[in-house]
This record gives sequence, structure tokens and C-alpha cells, in this order.
Amino acid sequence: MAKGRGQRTSTLALLGWAVLVLGLGLGTGLVLGQQGCGRRHTPAPHEEPKPEPKKGDRKVSEPKAKPTEPTRPAEPVKPQPPELGQGLPRLALVIDDLGYIQPELVTRLCSLPVPLSVAVLPYLEYTRESAEIAHRLGKEVMLHLPMEPLGYPGPGHDPGPNAILYSLAEPEVRRRVRLALDDIPHRSGVNNHMGSRITPDRERMKWVLQELKARKLFFVDSRTEKDSAAFDVAQELGIPAVQRRVFLDDDKAFPEMEKQWERALKLAEKDGFVLIIGHIYPETVAALEKLVPRSKGQVRFVTAGQLAR
Repeated sequence: MAKGRGQRTSTLALLGWAVLVLGLGLGTGLVLGQQGCGRRHTPAPHEEPKPEPKKGDRKVSEPKAKPTEPTRPAEPVKPQPPELGQGLPRLALVIDDLGYIQPELVTRLCSLPVPLSVAVLPYLEYTRESAEIAHRLGKEVMLHLPMEPLGYPGPGHDPGPNAILYSLAEPEVRRRVRLALDDIPHRSGVNNHMGSRITPDRERMKWVLQELKARKLFFVDSRTEKDSAAFDVAQELGIPAVQRRVFLDDDKAFPEMEKQWERALKLAEKDGFVLIIGHIYPETVAALEKLVPRSKGQVRFVTAGQLAR
């Protein structure tokens, strides 16, 4: 009997130890599992933990980041160089009577390395070719409009075909102006050829100048007559205009042309600008090849159209 009770007691003790060990194992497993879950939700060292939303808080969705466009560096603003000779008095050189002279001399004239204007007579052998040469070489082209002079029709006073004559009625005057304009390619302005009988007459000059205004052209009063009203009428009509101050080559000897050139330089210095007219003579072109280079730094060369106001 005693032996059976001792066996039962040992068996119960062993069962108790087994339950105890099993309980300890289950408890340890739970503790280790909770620690592992905690490690999975631990933020990395460089991240900030996100706060848990509290009860009653609205969940606000974060705005989606817009794709960034690559920024282009601003282009540097290039300073504009000052105009060559800016601040110097201006000199506009106009050379008359192109159209009858052969193209070689026209090319030589227009090869001068400064701005200048050429006035081309209509209806002549080299009219269109002269205008084309001047335009190609960057010079300003004008119509040299033939007008009746005092003393017409005496010797040396013929202005040429389809000239503006005092005896013509208004419609014919206007028609002849339009005809002459159409004969000169690239023209942007007009000056009078001869015209001492026409330019003092305000009515006839109004007929002429209204045709110029319709085509947005400027006018140079060559002032072949001291009583010319052409410049005043042009201003009254709102046409850009300028007057001749010096004739370069009434005498074609170089010393005389040099004197007129120096006179023009002094007028430019005094008034701020001057317009000088010469003619397409070989002597004049040769003189300009000497006078123009020596005048750089004293005046700024411009076209007649740039002086017209």
C-alpha cells in the first residue's frame, strides 16, 4: 500500500513540473513575440515617427508633390553697344543726277564706307540699274523729281522728260509725280531736280507733296531757289522734310570742294546737323574719297531720311 501511494505522489509531482515548464515556455513566447512586433514598427533612425491620429481627429491627406521642372538659368542681358559717333553732329550727304552716268562710277560712289543718299533721275538709260546698285550697297535711294526751272525752255534749262511744268493742270502734275515714283525702285524719299519755277509756288508744291504723303515718303528741298516754299508746305502737310544747306561742287576743283566741305562741317557743329548736296561727277567722287575718311570723328554720317523731320 505504501508503495502505491508513493508512486502516485511521484507521478503527480512530475505532472506539476511539466505544467510549470509548459506555462513558462508559453509566457516566454508571448513576451518575445510582442518585442518582435515592436521592432517591426520602430522607425529608422533618420525618420521621424508619425503621430497616431487621436480619436475624433480628421485624417488629412497630404498634397501630392508636383513634378519639378528643371530650372533654366536666366540668360544674361547683353548691353547694346552705343551707336558709332553718337553725340557728334550729323551730316547727310546726297548725290544727285544718277541715271545718266555709267554704273562703274555709281558703284565707286556707293562703296564709300558711310551712310549716304543718292537721288536718281527717272526715264534714263541707267536709272533702274543705278537704283539697284545703291540699294545693294546699302545706300538710301531717292527720286530726283524733274521740275521746271526759271529760264525754261532756254539752253541749259531743260529738266528732262515728263517734268513738272508750271503750265500743267493739277491732274497732269499728279500723274507725272506718280509716273516718276514708279520708275525708281527702292526709293524712300524725293528731292527736286531744278524746279526754281515750281518750288516757290505753294499750290503746285501742295499737289506734288500730297502724292508723296500718300506713299509715306520724305522730301528734301534742294533749295535751287532762295524763295522756295517747298519745305514749309511739306511741314504744313505733316511730311518729314529737310533742307539743303551746302552745294558741294558748283566748282569741281578740289580746293573749292574742300572749302564747301569745311563749311558744311562748321554748320553741322553749330546747328547739330547739316545736309550737303553734290553730283555724280568723277571729280566729286574722287574728292569724297579723300574728304569722307578725314571727317570721321568730327561728324556722324547719316542718310537724308534720318534728318527729315
